[in-house]
Amino acid sequence: MHRHLLLVTMTTLLLHTPASGAASARLWSTAVADTFLQRFPDPDSIHWVGQTNHFSWQAGYAMFTFEKLWRLTGDVRYFNYLKRYVDQQVDAQGNIPDFVPTALDNFLPGYAILFMYEQTRLEKYKIAAIKIRDGFRHYPRNADGGFWHSDWAKHQMWVDGVFMGQMFLARYGRTIGDRDYAFAEVTRQMKLALEHCLKPNGLLLHGWDESRTASWADKKTGLAPEVWSEGLGWYALLIADVFDYLPADHPDRQPLLAVLRNLCQGLKDVQDPKTGRWCQVVDKPAAPGNWNETSGTGMFIYLIKTSIEKGYISRADYTPVIEKAYAGIIEKARTGADGLIDIHDCSSIGIQDNYRAYIDCPKEINPFAGVTSFILGTSSMEFRRQGP
Repeated sequence: MHRHLLLVTMTTLLLHTPASGAASARLWSTAVADTFLQRFPDPDSIHWVGQTNHFSWQAGYAMFTFEKLWRLTGDVRYFNYLKRYVDQQVDAQGNIPDFVPTALDNFLPGYAILFMYEQTRLEKYKIAAIKIRDGFRHYPRNADGGFWHSDWAKHQMWVDGVFMGQMFLARYGRTIGDRDYAFAEVTRQMKLALEHCLKPNGLLLHGWDESRTASWADKKTGLAPEVWSEGLGWYALLIADVFDYLPADHPDRQPLLAVLRNLCQGLKDVQDPKTGRWCQVVDKPAAPGNWNETSGTGMFIYLIKTSIEKGYISRADYTPVIEKAYAGIIEKARTGADGLIDIHDCSSIGIQDNYRAYIDCPKEINPFAGVTSFILGTSSMEFRRQGP
């Protein structure tokens, strides 16, 4: 272990302790994380059923979450899992055989590569990160400069994809360089998503199609019909973390902070008052057939808790929101006879044609995003940083 890593781990253990009260009775975040490690001991097994591409968003999001959990707990198992994943993707020369820049989803694992470079300063990780950044050079765009979600979703901007590509690029700008381009591109893509998809209630519709040809796209506006829980959740994660990377004097910092505050207010306004969770179609909690969705709930807990801790929003106003949400989300974790934990009522889907299609989607058990979002949200509640 590198001396730098050892010092970081010791510091993490000193600065982070489990939160007091009911949460400490059982740390659901680490219990679910340990189940995840038992089910997927080889991180290359994290991919769609029937596919083999492990250099995509499912694995990238799991590594995003395990990095945060390692920082909160200091548990070296989480670090080693992340390192194993990265080292199975990057060869000694910094090549990434499985990286294909045909979808924004495929950029997210680069975030973990940047983490390993920060921890070790090994040149192969830097070379690999530069290769991923170069994937943006010829990536297809709409006329306004917005990235397509993928080469099979031509002319389509999904709020999911803004996170997938720009979370990597924001960290790249700070860690590797090319700062002017990186930060300008990150905020450009975020603002384009807002320009097209933002509703007056502070929430974002699932996507926009410049061509108006997708089955889900409104023929006049090109907009998706609804605000989908996990889709909005991806944007929530990006806006929660992006200010860690943007320079303090960046011209888009304050306007985006206003967006964050409006998003948090919008979520507060549509939280299910009975369960504390958020619904599959987020801003229609009372609509017939709508149901509480776990993955987005975990993401929204992370956004609001992080925003409180960073001073972006009022602690007094929003602590009751996340406490109620935490109590609600842990009800979706159920322990089996084998001691492993299942996460219920999740939804990992693409854009749907109408409200009925969203609510008729299966209530999934243990999709990768649902499990890792549960870990992300509960860990932000169960562990807290002590001191400045």
